[in-house]
Amino acid sequence: MGYHGEMPEHTLLQRARIVTMKRSRPLSGAAVRVSLAFFLLYRVTVAGDAAHWITSEEQDQIVQRLRAVLPAGSIITATSLNRTPEDWYTMDSRGFEIDGQHGQHEFRIWFLPRDWIGIRRFAADRTRLVYWEGVLLGSNYKTVTNTDSVPIYEAIERLGMSTPSLVNSGWGTAQEIYKDRLPEVAEQAKLLITRFCKDDPCKGEAAYSLIVLGTPAKSVTMDCAEHATGRAQEFCVSALGYWKGKDSVQVLERVISSPASSSRVQNYAAISLDWIADPSVGPTLLRALHTVQHPEAAANVSAALERIHYAPAAPEILAQLEKESDPFYQTYYAKALATLRYQPAVPAIRKLCKTTEVTPEWIWNKQQKTYLGWSPEIALLRLTASWGQPSNGIRLLLLPPGNVQSSAPIQLTALIENTGDRPLDILATSGDVIVDGKAYSRRDSLIMDGNITLSVNDVALRSIGLTGLIIDGGVHKVEYRLENAVSNQLTLNGRSDYPKGD
Repeated sequence: MGYHGEMPEHTLLQRARIVTMKRSRPLSGAAVRVSLAFFLLYRVTVAGDAAHWITSEEQDQIVQRLRAVLPAGSIITATSLNRTPEDWYTMDSRGFEIDGQHGQHEFRIWFLPRDWIGIRRFAADRTRLVYWEGVLLGSNYKTVTNTDSVPIYEAIERLGMSTPSLVNSGWGTAQEIYKDRLPEVAEQAKLLITRFCKDDPCKGEAAYSLIVLGTPAKSVTMDCAEHATGRAQEFCVSALGYWKGKDSVQVLERVISSPASSSRVQNYAAISLDWIADPSVGPTLLRALHTVQHPEAAANVSAALERIHYAPAAPEILAQLEKESDPFYQTYYAKALATLRYQPAVPAIRKLCKTTEVTPEWIWNKQQKTYLGWSPEIALLRLTASWGQPSNGIRLLLLPPGNVQSSAPIQLTALIENTGDRPLDILATSGDVIVDGKAYSRRDSLIMDGNITLSVNDVALRSIGLTGLIIDGGVHKVEYRLENAVSNQLTLNGRSDYPKGD
């Protein structure tokens, strides 16, 4: 969710608040009866599964694998079947506990089924030694680790496990684990909160811990996003970007517009709205751009407006650019203004550029050093160059070769821009070079191993070879075509040492 897509790890490291949450409305009598019936059925089901979910051989294998990764000097002191994490509430007793000692540090590790559901108890003084907070997921098990020894946490990670957090790359895996059970999962989560949480801090920690655990419970997340504060609200607001849907959008609009929302929460709300990309939120985001205070939040509001191509926001985005002094945030505004094709922004963007002579050599070199699409020089090129007409979300710019020797093969550079409203899997798709009206295929460089998707409002480079196509001393017309889009036309001297572009 780049940040979106998948949420960046640095967003997790920034989230460091303790939680309070407004009390939910009490359940109606009918709802209580339905919930109680579901709870009793669930308890019977998991009780029947508890004795069969893991074999003795599998327990031995876990112990052997764990011994192989534990820090030197660590010992395992006890194992217990059907024991679950001591600081979590759950109705699922499936768990395999391993206790041990590492120097002066004790540790307890619980190996749990991948679909295990629980909520963590609130503790105001909880120490968060690692960003994944002791919760990891592997191919066979989910683990919860309690210790004050960082090397123990890191040892569990070496078992081939990673964070299942919904806002740090775990969303897709969670959808695979729970598949068609999402309504059931949401009901279980609500039952846990109803049964075990009597105050707001407990409810906040519950919603937050479900996200860390990789358990998607939409109704719980929505309530937390709108009514919680601090760390819980930040995580829940971020998770709504993955849930999408009109109900999520409405909650996020209220959150980003609320004077009570912190700058961090507004920032995550902007990122989620960017990820959802609902065109209807343009007016709300534009109002937010006038009111948010933190520069990161304002920049991400601008990015969300860019994502939905909300042209009425361009004057305010330019105003933000002109008063912003941080080059990092300036690039957000320059890119957005280029996407919105706001010509009055050209002088301001030109001031940000270290060079206005953007040659193919410069572009290829820039790409090796930084993310190309965020360069102000590329933003200026998107606004001022003679691109071809867009077609089906693709716009093309063909650049002439730079300084070449007369005997060297002619290589052209094409910029591909995604002007549509959805990512395009086109970076492994070959186009045609058209010389004097005749098309030649397979002359362009492709991505053969890696990301083939061009994000919305992003650009990519492609090299095009003309070897053998221009061999006389005449003047030739050259274009590039990718799918239905055609680039601008270049006029090239057959000697290749003095080209010019039309």
